[in-house]
Amino acid sequence: MVRSHRQEQILALLGARGKAAISYLADEFEVSDETIRRDLKALSEAGSVEKFHGGVRLPLPRAEASFDRRLSENSAAKAAIATRAAQHIREGATLLLDNSTTACFFAEELTRREPMTILTISLEIVQILNAGGGQHRVILPGGEVRCSDRTVTGAGTISYLSSFSPSYFIMSVVAGTAGGCQDFDLFEVEFKRAMIACADETILMMDSSKFGKSGLIHVCDWSDVDVLVTDGAPTDIADQFEHGHQLLLTAKVGGGA
Repeated sequence: MVRSHRQEQILALLGARGKAAISYLADEFEVSDETIRRDLKALSEAGSVEKFHGGVRLPLPRAEASFDRRLSENSAAKAAIATRAAQHIREGATLLLDNSTTACFFAEELTRREPMTILTISLEIVQILNAGGGQHRVILPGGEVRCSDRTVTGAGTISYLSSFSPSYFIMSVVAGTAGGCQDFDLFEVEFKRAMIACADETILMMDSSKFGKSGLIHVCDWSDVDVLVTDGAPTDIADQFEHGHQLLLTAKVGGGA
């Protein structure tokens, strides 16, 4: 759905408060209860909010979909975002990639680039890079393999990667609100926080379906993101990239969760 400016503001307010009464929203935006109800009906039908008696909240955190399912969801948008993000990478850089599905599309882009040094916790990404020609130097940390998404995990994994100083940290998250980036998995949150601190520049790749959703754990503020690459961002988030940060937009190529 294409959200109105007021609907984006409602989502931003809920991102800060978690939930709100319909009467409160009507007073806040100086419109009637019925107008707010129409806004909330559209947002609810799009899955952006959950209504309860007399009020509304962001969707309650749920378990993330399986890796293979996420890999196929919204794939056109993710591919376009990955292409745009790869254009931002300078020649000969050292890259650190997370284990997100969008990073897999980014890895596909790297198979057509000059040799680089690439660190990652994703066995899926290692396979993509090797199948694409193997021109890159690929560094994989030790740890326990989580078979569900082919990810290397563990405290030692984070400790090992923290000794590097990559040019770019390439990541994604499950949700973005006005208050920042959110995720579900404790290990991945700790990993991303540590890698943001290590990298010269953090690039967040995030398709527009993730804005207005909610995660379980706060990963970082928008001020921690140097470059946001997306096919569309709410105004309240896009405005945070006016000073000292970059917002790279791709064309809309389709919807998906």
